[in-house]
Amino acid sequence: MNVLYPQLANLGRHLILMAVIALSGNALAESAEDQDLRPKAEVLKKQEHESKPIQTSKSKKVTGNRWHALQVNMSKAEVNSLLGKPGRIDKWKTGEAWYFPNSKGGEVDFDANGKVSGWLAP
Repeated sequence: MNVLYPQLANLGRHLILMAVIALSGNALAESAEDQDLRPKAEVLKKQEHESKPIQTSKSKKVTGNRWHALQVNMSKAEVNSLLGKPGRIDKWKTGEAWYFPNSKGGEVDFDANGKVSGWLAP
């Protein structure tokens, strides 16, 4: 019996050591995976921050690219609350064009009744 006990003790130590190595290997693999996911998480956080909801005059919450929320027949007030104040406005007899932030950016066209007739996103 005395001969068997040291062998069992050694076997127990080897099993414990193998378990510790296996568990630490998983922990190392997870931390490497976390490091790979960290930049992706930062990009998602930035996108979430940039797409803060805003309130339009029709009480719809808009997130993401505000240009995607534009609709034909929106009023000037709705466009103003959605995109902000235009950098430049051109007026004609048949309507007007608002430019964001200027003529090199996006454009919203209004008909003679002051309703959105079309747009070009920046």
